[in-house]
Amino acid sequence: MFELVAEAYRRIDETRPLVRPTRNQFEVIFFPPFGDPEVHVPSELGAYVVTGLTLNGIVELLDD
Repeated sequence: MFELVAEAYRRIDETRPLVRPTRNQFEVIFFPPFGDPEVHVPSELGAYVVTGLTLNGIVELLDD
């Protein structure tokens, strides 16, 4: 019986998406999926890219 439970846990672990636990409340609020205690790593990278492009656009506007 224990082997069946261990096999089920292994299957669940293998099918999880690429996520990591959050480290603080800021990540829970501002990184997709919003309000979830796990952060999806591809969404987190996308959030960094969008933030960087936005900041770059603002700096270019202010530079002109």
